[in-house]
Amino acid sequence: MKTIASLLSLSIILMFSSCRKETYIEEVTQLGKVIEITADFNAANNFSVLYEFPQSVAVYESDAIFVYLLEDVVNGNEDVWTLIPQNFFTTNGLLQYTYNHTFYDVSIFLDANFDLNLLPTNYTQDQVFRIVVVPAEFAVSNPENYTGLMNQLELSESDVFQLSN
Repeated sequence: MKTIASLLSLSIILMFSSCRKETYIEEVTQLGKVIEITADFNAANNFSVLYEFPQSVAVYESDAIFVYLLEDVVNGNEDVWTLIPQNFFTTNGLLQYTYNHTFYDVSIFLDANFDLNLLPTNYTQDQVFRIVVVPAEFAVSNPENYTGLMNQLELSESDVFQLSN
């Protein structure tokens, strides 16, 4: 009986000592990404641009994607970023900058209740956008406030990736 109890004790000790649980904690050093792009809209590209995320930018299906339009620069150097979709009332009618996305790319396009070929170049050429990738756990942020979102994600102007089209 002692032999059975000894064997049972030994096997329990061996069983628990052979099981190890290793935990790996990935340190997150940056909470989000911001990519700046400049786009031209015209009939040849159907007044839309498609930007694929570079492989160096990890985007997950659960991430929220926001796109901002550089609407103005005030006091010589203060950028005014507006979350799109954004409507503009032009002499021709209503114009809207809008977008859709996957976790591979972002499509930014113009929509209007008139012929887009009638748009002046200040709406179609050299338009600057910032694409902000926000991890799901921060997606409850107020995306209307670009500066506040950047502060919450602990990002600065030096963290913005500048891509050319």
